[in-house]
Parts: sequence; C-alpha cells; structure tokens
Amino acid sequence: MMEDIDLNKKVKLLYTNYRGETSIRNIIPKKIVFISNEWHKEEQWCILAYDLNKQADRTFACKDIKKWY
Repeated sequence: MMEDIDLNKKVKLLYTNYRGETSIRNIIPKKIVFISNEWHKEEQWCILAYDLNKQADRTFACKDIKKWY
C-alpha cells in the first residue's frame, strides 16, 4: 500500500518490458530474487518493487534494465 512506501528509497530507471516497450520507471525496490513467473518465463534475477508509475507491485527483470538514473 502507498502509505507503507518510503519515497526516500525511490529509484529511476529505463526499462524494457516483456512486450518490448521501453519507458522510464520510478520504483521503490523491495527485494532482489532469482525467479521465473508469468512474464519472465526463465529463471533470472529480478527486482520486486513498488512501481510509482503504475501504483502497484511489479517485477523487473534485471537484464531488461537499460539505464539507472
């Protein structure tokens, strides 16, 4: 939930999603894990985070992060 989010830990990155769409995302990282899921079929390193753009929890594949700001 948004009230539990510490905005001092916000990270800005350039990310390409599973559809090949690239955008700047503002996230609050929660955990780094080695997983597979619905969008990331092969096991890989991912960041579990709260996405401030989508206002929801999301999973970001580390290999798809193009740039950190």
